[in-house]
Amino acid sequence: MILHINNSEYDYHTLVKVAEMAGLAGIVGFHESEDGYMVNFPDTENTQTLIKDYKARLRDLENNIWQHYYPDVL
Repeated sequence: MILHINNSEYDYHTLVKVAEMAGLAGIVGFHESEDGYMVNFPDTENTQTLIKDYKARLRDLENNIWQHYYPDVL
């Protein structure tokens, strides 16, 4: 299953780091697309759960950055 991420949202290094944090290093694959990245997840019975977890970790990382650098905005 493929998850498309727009390159205006996240860069490649962030995507790889979150995959490492989620324990997905070596399990998911990354490929550039015209306007972003395709994250390839293995087709298993847990694929949807893995994708949800991965997307949640991306959001958590973004929220942590905002809280750290812009605490008065939140």
